[in-house]
Amino acid sequence: MRVLILGLNYLPETTSIGPYTADLAEYLRHSGHDVRVVTAFPTAPYWRVWDGYTNRLFMRDVINDVPVLRTCLYVPKNPKNILKRILFDTSFAISALVGGFLNSPCDIVVVISPPLQLGVVGWLLGKMWKAPVFFHIQDIVPDAGVATGMLKERGAAIVLARRLERFVYSKASMIGVICDGFKLNLLAKGIPSNKVVILPDYVDLDYMHLHDRNNNFRLEHGIGPNDFVVMYSGSIGLKQGLETLVEAASELRNYKDILFIILGEGPSLSELRTRAKQINLGNLRFLPLQPRDGLPQQLAAADVLVITQRREMTAYIFPGKLLYYMAASRPILAAVNQDSETGRFVQRKQVGLVVPPEDPKALAKAILDLRQDRGRSFGENGRRLAETQFDRRIVLDKFTKQLMVLTG
Repeated sequence: MRVLILGLNYLPETTSIGPYTADLAEYLRHSGHDVRVVTAFPTAPYWRVWDGYTNRLFMRDVINDVPVLRTCLYVPKNPKNILKRILFDTSFAISALVGGFLNSPCDIVVVISPPLQLGVVGWLLGKMWKAPVFFHIQDIVPDAGVATGMLKERGAAIVLARRLERFVYSKASMIGVICDGFKLNLLAKGIPSNKVVILPDYVDLDYMHLHDRNNNFRLEHGIGPNDFVVMYSGSIGLKQGLETLVEAASELRNYKDILFIILGEGPSLSELRTRAKQINLGNLRFLPLQPRDGLPQQLAAADVLVITQRREMTAYIFPGKLLYYMAASRPILAAVNQDSETGRFVQRKQVGLVVPPEDPKALAKAILDLRQDRGRSFGENGRRLAETQFDRRIVLDKFTKQLMVLTG
C-alpha cells in the first residue's frame, strides 16, 4: 500500500499533533507499506520556524526511515489574529499541494486536520491519482474556533469555515475521529454514521515507561522529595485557559510544600508570566519545553497532572496530553466542563478529578484533596487504561486495517 500523509506538524516537534502523525507514519512503514509525508517546517510551539529550517521553500528529509518533504508557510507573529491564523493554515495548504505534486502517485491520501484547508488538498491529490482520501480529525476547527473566541458565531469567517467543512467532509472517502464526542458532532451535521470511524490517539508505552517520582527531573530542578508537585505540561494557548492554574497557585501560596510547574511554550505564556509576577507567586515555576527523551521522567516527577480548558470548550477538544498523563500513572486534575469530552472521560474512566473550569478556588480545593491521599488509584487506573485501550500497537493496527479496506 502506497500512503501519502499530509499534516501540518511532524517530528522533531514534540507538542501539538506532530508525534501522533509520526507514530502513524512509522508504524505503517515498519509494517511494510510505502509511506511518504508532506509536512511544514517545524513551528510548534514557538510560532516561528525553527533554527536550521529557515529561508527555504522545500526540504527533503528522512526521519526514522520515513521520507519527509517539508514545505514553506507563513507564520504570524500574532497567532491570536484570526485573519493571520487563516493565512497560516492556507499558506501551508497551498505549499502542501505543491509538495503533493512533487511526490510519486499513491494508493491512499491520509489528511491530518487541522488545518481544515488541507482536506481540499487531499481531495485534489486523490482525484489526480484516483486514490481514496482518509480525513482524520484531531480538532473540530470551526467549533473550536468559536469556543475560543477566535471566530464569531455569525461572522463571515465562520460562514466560510462551515462551507469548507461541509465540502471537505463530503469529498472524504472516510473520516476518522479521536473520540465519541467528535463522532456525535459530525452525525449532527448530517455525516452518515458508516462514514465515520473512531480511532483514538495513542501512546508508545515502550517509550512512556514508568519512573519513580523522585527521579532525575526533580534532582535537576531542585525539587525536594517532600514537595507536592502540581504540573501542567504542553502547549500554552487560548484554549487551555491556564490563568485558572495561576490563580489556584495564588490561593495556595501559604502551603509551602505545594509547588506549581507550568512547563511548555505558546502564545499565552507571556501573559501568564506577567500575571504571576504581578501577584508575586513564589510557589509557581515556569519551565521551557524539555527534550522529548525526558518526558517520562518529567511527568513521573509530578504528584498531580493538570488539564485546564475554557468554559466554552465542550465536545470540540480532546487533548492528546491526557494519554501521556495516564501512561505516567499519575492522577489527573481536569478543570474543564464536566459535560465536555475531557470531563466525561476523566470521570467515566476514574483517572482523576474534574472541577468546574475557570474556578481557581475549586481547583485549589481539589489539589488539597489529592494532597491528602496522592490519588494513587487514579494513577493506576490511568496506566491500566493506557495499556489496554490506547497502546499505539492496538490503535495503529486498527488504523492500518481501516486504510487497507479503503484501498481494496
